[in-house]
Amino acid sequence: MNDVPLFFRLPIEPDDGLPQVFRCPVGDTAYDFALYANFEGGEDDPPETLYDLTAWGRTPQPVDPAPRSEPPGHLVLRVAGPGPDGPRVLFLRKLVAEPDLVHEAGPLAIRLVEATVARGNLNGSGHYGSRIVIGVARRWA
Repeated sequence: MNDVPLFFRLPIEPDDGLPQVFRCPVGDTAYDFALYANFEGGEDDPPETLYDLTAWGRTPQPVDPAPRSEPPGHLVLRVAGPGPDGPRVLFLRKLVAEPDLVHEAGPLAIRLVEATVARGNLNGSGHYGSRIVIGVARRWA
């Protein structure tokens, strides 16, 4: 028996900016997802400045202040699913991108694959080059 879940890409629209909220079916159940960035970027950086929230550093570096010793921020994901008395929160935490790390959210498995966020997509929409890829799978049938 294969224990590796089959991950599907969540329908995140990076050009819509962050925060972002959407509903997505996984199997026979619809879940509510909320995604936002907790971020310490340069307020004077141009909107096209990209920040890699999965690596140690920014890509590209604006006029080089001191190199960063940690990512400039991280993504936070909230997942709510059906409960006996209405929706209940299954997951609310920082996402970490490591190849073998799978976050557990009740019956769901979640994996952050890529999180490159443009300054212009923080509380704003537009095509600035943000790329966010999060996979979701059912942990059990």
